[in-house]
Amino acid sequence: MNFESFVIAVCDRFVSQRAFDLIVVPALADLEFEVEHRRGSRMAGRIAVLRAVAGGVRHDMGHASGGFLKLTLLSVAYYMFPVAISVSLFKTWVDFFVAAGIVLALSLVPVMVCFWPERQPVRSGD
Repeated sequence: MNFESFVIAVCDRFVSQRAFDLIVVPALADLEFEVEHRRGSRMAGRIAVLRAVAGGVRHDMGHASGGFLKLTLLSVAYYMFPVAISVSLFKTWVDFFVAAGIVLALSLVPVMVCFWPERQPVRSGD
């Protein structure tokens, strides 16, 4: 698997079609042009492509973060209510905050499972 195929495979899973088309494809085209015309180093071009992939992921995360935060708050509130009601069972505040931290961490799991979007492949199979 060459570098471009690896980038496309990663983008199939983690980057939306729009971000792939607007951010990653131009970086891949620049890399191909620079390699073909022997301009710049190949490593610098690959780093630029990886930065474009990271930018696409960041763009997608920022675009969908509002819904993710709402679902997380709903889940945390649901699971923290019994912990807050039973605050008198904890001997110290440290015990309470440890339990609250565990509940927070565990409440992220169902949110991530439900929120993880189904991705359409960015490129059809050859």
